[in-house]
Parts: sequence; C-alpha cells; structure tokens
Amino acid sequence: MSNIILKRQLIDSERKKLAQYSDLVAHLLFHRGITETKEADAFINPNYAIHSHPAELLQDVDKGVTRVLEAIKNEETICIYGDYDADGIPGSVIMSEFFEKIGCTNFFVYIPHRNREGFGLNTFALDSIKDKGASLIITIDCASANVAEVEYANNLNIDVIITDHHEVPEVLPNAYALINPKRSDCEYPEKMLCGSSVIYKFIQHLIQKGKFDIHDGWEKWLLDMVGIATISDMVPLRGENRIFAYYGLEVLKKTRRVGLLKLFSTRKINQKTICEDDISFLITPQINAASRMGEPILAYNLLISKTEQEADVFARELSKINDKRKVEVTKIVKEVHKHIKDKGHNLPVIAYGNPNWQPSLMGLVCSKIAEEYHKPVFLWGRGDGTELKGSCRTWDGISVYELMQKLDSEFFIQYGGHEAAGGFVIKTEKVSEFEAALASHMDELHVKDHVYECDIKLHVDEISSEIVSSVEKLAPYGMANPKPLFAVEGTVYEIKNFGSAKNHFEIAFKKSNREIIRAIAFFKTNESFREIKEGEHITIIGYIEKNFFAGRHTVQVKLVDVI
Repeated sequence: MSNIILKRQLIDSERKKLAQYSDLVAHLLFHRGITETKEADAFINPNYAIHSHPAELLQDVDKGVTRVLEAIKNEETICIYGDYDADGIPGSVIMSEFFEKIGCTNFFVYIPHRNREGFGLNTFALDSIKDKGASLIITIDCASANVAEVEYANNLNIDVIITDHHEVPEVLPNAYALINPKRSDCEYPEKMLCGSSVIYKFIQHLIQKGKFDIHDGWEKWLLDMVGIATISDMVPLRGENRIFAYYGLEVLKKTRRVGLLKLFSTRKINQKTICEDDISFLITPQINAASRMGEPILAYNLLISKTEQEADVFARELSKINDKRKVEVTKIVKEVHKHIKDKGHNLPVIAYGNPNWQPSLMGLVCSKIAEEYHKPVFLWGRGDGTELKGSCRTWDGISVYELMQKLDSEFFIQYGGHEAAGGFVIKTEKVSEFEAALASHMDELHVKDHVYECDIKLHVDEISSEIVSSVEKLAPYGMANPKPLFAVEGTVYEIKNFGSAKNHFEIAFKKSNREIIRAIAFFKTNESFREIKEGEHITIIGYIEKNFFAGRHTVQVKLVDVI
C-alpha cells in the first residue's frame, strides 16, 4: 500500500526571503534547496554568460587542445570515438560539426557496437582505427577507466585524448590528455557534466585557442545536442547543467538541423513547445534504439544529415528499428508473463532469462514487470554476446543492490548499481538456482514503505492554468530538480480506457464551475490501479501540466497512482 508525505509549508522567515515569488513558486524553490532571492533569480532566469564556467579550468584541456591543433596543422587523421548512447552520439555530432566548420576533413567517427564490443575502448576497435591511419583518438563519454586499452593504443602509436564524465579509477590511463571534471586534481567547479558537455567545453577552448575564422558564438548552435545529452543522461539539472538543458531547449526550438526536424515530424513533436519530456520519452529512445537493436552509427547519421532526403532515409530506418525494439520488448514481456503463470508464481522476487534475449533490452522489460507485479525483477539474456548479462529493477523500497550483495561472487561474475536499478553478469551454472536464492534472502532486507513525497495537496477545484505557469517557471525538470508531484482530491465524474487498443486510462473530475479536469495514464488501464468507481471521492498522485492536443490548450493531470 502506498502512502503520501506532504512537504512542509514555509515558515514566515523562510517565506520572506522569497517574497517576490508566488506561494507555490516559493514553496517549490525552497524544497529544491533554493532559499534566497539571489539564487532563486539565477535558477529561474539562467544566464549563459554569467552562470557557465571557463573551459580552461578543466585539467589537461590545454594539453588536449594543443595536440588537436597540431594534428589539424599536420593533417593527421583523427578518430572521434563516441559512446553508443544518447550522450556519446550527440557529443560525436558536435565534435564532427566543429571539424567541418573549420574545414578539417581528416577525421572519421567510430561508435562501438553495444552488444559485440561493449562500453569504452576495445582492442578490436583500436586495430580497426589504426588500419584507417589514425594517429589521434578523441573519446567522447567514455574511456576514463580503460587503462589497458589506452596502453594498447600507445603501443600502436596512437595518441588518446579522453573526454569523459564517468568515475575515474585510482590509477589513471596513460592518455595524452584526460579531460574529466571528476578527476581529483581538476578544479572545474561543475563535477556532474555529461559527456557531451565535456566535449562542448573542449570545443569552446579549441575555438578560443585556435583563432579560427568562424563568427563569435557559433558554438551555441551546438547546444541542441548538448541539451539532448544533458537531459538524456540524467545528470543533475542544477548549476551549469541547468544552463545546458535550458538553453539546449531554446536552441531546439530554433534548430534547422534537418535530422532533428525529421525526428520531430516522425515523433509528432511540436518544435515550438518542445520540452524535457519530449526528449526523455520520444527523442532519447529513438537514439538509444539504434544501439539496442542495430548499429548506433545510424542515429549519428540521422543527426548529421545534410539533406531532407538523407534524413528521411535514416529516420525511417531508425523508426523501423525502434518499432522492432518495441516488438521485442513486448515479446519478452509475454514470455515473462508465461513464466510467472506457469510457475503459479508466489515468490517475492521474479528472476528469469533466455539466452536468445538481448541484454540491452532487459532494463526496459524489468521496469514494466516490476511496475505490474510490484516485485523486484531480475532478467538476463545473452544475445550476440558470450556472457549471460542481466538487469534488475525494484519496487516498494526493496534495494536490488543489497539483494545482489547477498549472493555476491557465489552467483555473479560481476554486478553493480544502486537501490532502484542494477546490472549483472551471472554464472551460467547458477541460473537455475537464481530465483530461489534471491527469494531466500528477501526477509533479510530492510524494506521501506512505498511513499509518494508530494509537493502540495490540492482539491481538483484549485487546478488552473496559473498553477501550470508557476510549475513552468522551474523547468526544465530532471535529476535534482524533480517535476512537482501533486496529491489531488476530488470526486470521480467518469472513468474509461481509451485509445485504439484501449490501453490508456482516464479519470475525469468535474470542478464546481463544471470544467472537466482529466487525469491521464498512458499504457495503463483501469486494472492497473485499485478498483475505482464513478462518484467515489479519491486522492490521486500526479503531475499538473498543459495538454496541447488538437491545437487546444487544456490543463490535465498526468496520473501516477490512485491512493
């Protein structure tokens, strides 16, 4: 059973410090740790020039820039080595666009295959890059931990400039330069940049030092890619990351990038009103689908398309791959359902797998199953690889990481993650015992009640466009700036499943002024919640937002749960 906790109201002394803001905006700011007018102004009105940091503060950035300028001057072949996700791919786009802008043509892009090559540098890729004549590699969003692989590149006489944001090991790779704000010796103030942001700062410094014939501020057009990556990679949207997300969305509203415009068209995104949810739920899955189901270079090719014809070809192919991903996920979900039904499943945890499943899809399926059955879920597959790799997701305060620790090296070759999600490589001989072993340790865990921490409680009569306007002042939302969650009470006017497949759910409330407020849950049905009856007085949990359907602006609730 889920419970609600309401964030406390501000006391007079706290409220006075945010006096220029409405009660709701002040409440939201305060509970995001913003308690003074000066920091509130900076948060609500982010300023690119004032609130971003000098790139030269990044450790090794001068060394890296000098090496790239030398390579450009000597016409060396440069490899841009980007990660395969919605951070590394946009970062690879902005690096390649910089080279094109300055007239440098001696470069190529390498994006490793997710299932065959895995994350970061690998020797297969390095041999291929050497065969193409590269003497310099610039990594994007990877390689901070690739000690052996960087040494391998050095032995091939390839210099490696690492630009990354992942955790760094105690012993650093012997790279020509390692540019990562998480380095202990790095003085850059913002430690939580995504990979595309790091390469963007690198390009800023390149432009400053290279004195290229490009107009001042040109690089700001690259913020569409940085914005997508920042929101996709779920870094905290505070400080400089808020700048990148905020201005990234502004550039996206004006971008002329034909690949993005085609993506907007195929995903039915209104460019003028694009928001962080459009990126998280519509753009990011398209980019990531390329690596989950096919070749990640396809997403890169779409984003760098120069003509509508090119963009159309890549967008169609990407859409086809994304559709295939959806089909595969649905198929796997059905298989898991069958497993549960066949076993008459009464265990407190679900663990299952199939060597034919792609490990890259397991996280998506786990989330669906965990939400449906309200149990922690562990799923594994092998796909094109050689090891049985899996993902896990949790429900109701059960820590999957703590649960994996109980089994540790007896079952796992490798595992990692946090309370809500994780990944693992399981020993083949232990698969048949896996589910029962996990279940046997469930009683040992400290299980927290499932609690929704809501910003405020409202009666449905209080929902208005003014509330939406107040909420929008703190956008874009994401990590460290969560979208305001409301508890809304009212009397149910109507309930229905809707959509061509009747796979979406709506609860309608009628305000005292007879205005209808709809609470919508996509890809859920009435059965997804507790039994609800028309005429019943209920409390729902959800996000209050604008709906732009069919050219009409209305206010609705995105339904999360019914209490």
